[in-house]
Amino acid sequence: MAPLGRKVSGVACRLPKGLDNGWIATGERGGVSMHSVRTLWAAKIACLLVVAVVYWPVLHGQFVWDDVVDFAQMAWLRQGDAWWRLIFHGFNNWTHYFRPLGVAFFTLQVRLFGAVPGPMHAVSLLLHLLDTLLVGVLARRLVADRASRTQLMVTALAMLAYGLHPLLTEPVAWIGSQFDLLVNLLLLLGLWAHLALQGRIRRALAVSACFFLAACTKESAAAFPLLLLLFDAMEVRRDDNLALRQAAKAVLSRSGVSYALVLLAGFVYLGLRHAALGQMLPPAVADHALTSIGHLQEIAFLYLRYWQMLCWPMSGISPIHPVDPSTFNAVTASSLLLDLGALGLVVAGCVLAIWRRSWTGAFILAVSAALLPVLHIAAADFDESLYHERYAALALALACVLGPRAVLEWRLPAATQRLATLAGGAVFALWLLLGAANVRLVLPLWSSNLALWQWALHEHPDAVEARDGLLSAYIDSGDYGRANRFIDQLARDRIPCVNCMLNAAILALLQNDLPRAEAALDRVDGAPELASNAQMKRAYLQSRGRLLLQQGKPAEAEPWFRSAIELDRLDPEPQIALALTLSLEGKPDEARRVAEAAIPLLSPEERASRQQALDRLLSPQDAAPAH
Repeated sequence: MAPLGRKVSGVACRLPKGLDNGWIATGERGGVSMHSVRTLWAAKIACLLVVAVVYWPVLHGQFVWDDVVDFAQMAWLRQGDAWWRLIFHGFNNWTHYFRPLGVAFFTLQVRLFGAVPGPMHAVSLLLHLLDTLLVGVLARRLVADRASRTQLMVTALAMLAYGLHPLLTEPVAWIGSQFDLLVNLLLLLGLWAHLALQGRIRRALAVSACFFLAACTKESAAAFPLLLLLFDAMEVRRDDNLALRQAAKAVLSRSGVSYALVLLAGFVYLGLRHAALGQMLPPAVADHALTSIGHLQEIAFLYLRYWQMLCWPMSGISPIHPVDPSTFNAVTASSLLLDLGALGLVVAGCVLAIWRRSWTGAFILAVSAALLPVLHIAAADFDESLYHERYAALALALACVLGPRAVLEWRLPAATQRLATLAGGAVFALWLLLGAANVRLVLPLWSSNLALWQWALHEHPDAVEARDGLLSAYIDSGDYGRANRFIDQLARDRIPCVNCMLNAAILALLQNDLPRAEAALDRVDGAPELASNAQMKRAYLQSRGRLLLQQGKPAEAEPWFRSAIELDRLDPEPQIALALTLSLEGKPDEARRVAEAAIPLLSPEERASRQQALDRLLSPQDAAPAH
């Protein structure tokens, strides 16, 4: 990219109105012939085909993790107009997340495809391909002053590095992680609009709209304003003749309207968030297991761990990453080395970007800015895992956009330049092959809930979350034998897992083992999780009602089912149980009304069989008052 006010191949880069004609100058080298355009698009399509072929098995995946509840078991998004409320508050029992666009996007898919995972996986793959294409477009734009062959290579390498990076297997294979794919799409579009569109008003409207929509998709969009400033600062400061004041004036002349509208969009988002959740920002809840030094060491650990995942993701991939935070309180030689490494990397980025005006520094700072929302700096972590691969998706996109531009500014002696290029190309090709192979190996582990949690437990044998997930997968798959053996093992190991005991009660009720069910529920009584987790409380209330119903006490079971229904009127199971209870109490008319309201809340595949079963149970000759 040519410095401002200089010439590119004899064509002056005149920037009237403070850079308002865009960043990229074109000349004989920067300009691209029609043949080059066709070649470039052929390369883009070829890269997309390679990525699509590698990820093709994802189309055969099932619902996993939260997908099972969100799209298969519950009617949150399938029925009626309740989704209007859920897109703002209450989806998946969230209390700190505000993602209306992401939830609305899920709603659209469920309304179009029903409770079928295949088409939703296809949407995830399409989003990934669009993100990959945008990474290539942006990477090329940063080298638009180079020869067309260089532009072609940069585009292809950036697209392949992003599209085949194993870190993205999780967001592509897990439908519930479409938030990460969609927010990347919107933020990359916003950066493209900022770099490419001419006319300050049109550009500002496009950039602020992308930012607002991204913020309504996922909170990680908070990094976007920093990225705009970084890109503007890097471009303007490349002119050695501009003083700092002149550079700031040039940036504001070109992008001031964009900054103002982005700021306005941020305030609108925060206002909507406050109206929906009662808070503008996630609460900063202190982790009492951490001292101040421990908190700083946790941040440094996470920062370097994400860098490691970006550079070498082929090891350590897992759906969960439980880490005991109290370990960060200990200051050791190795922890100090990590702290200094993290600090040194940030300082190096600042020095290179600000004082040396280097794209290598911009590369470091852009990745760092994208990681800021996931480093546990201000907000409490809302997950049992300390980090996830999907959290680094935006940082990866920026690394692939800026990485080629940074590499091109490196200068080596002519005698070693060719050797270094060949060696670098060979290493990168090997990295791509290993990355593609890793994606293909990991995709089957995301293909079903059972495979997912078996993998998680294999990687983290002591993780309560993995044990709980595997037990749920055994029950959902109908493998009651292994589920019972697993429950016995949990009891022997004295694993403190409230949800595991709820699952144990549910399984015992399915097998009509009432003493075992009652013992499991008694172990859950009074657990703090029941007060803080609506989903667990609903399962507990429903299980208590079922236990009483199977003990022949429908009158005592009724209030438990009604309490469960009050927590979520879109859950069909307690309503169906209540209909049966009312029938046994000799209230057939009310029972039928409850059943008629519950059946539409089931997935389309279940409605006919469940309706027939209820018709038999609620038929007049079978219904009799309970004594």
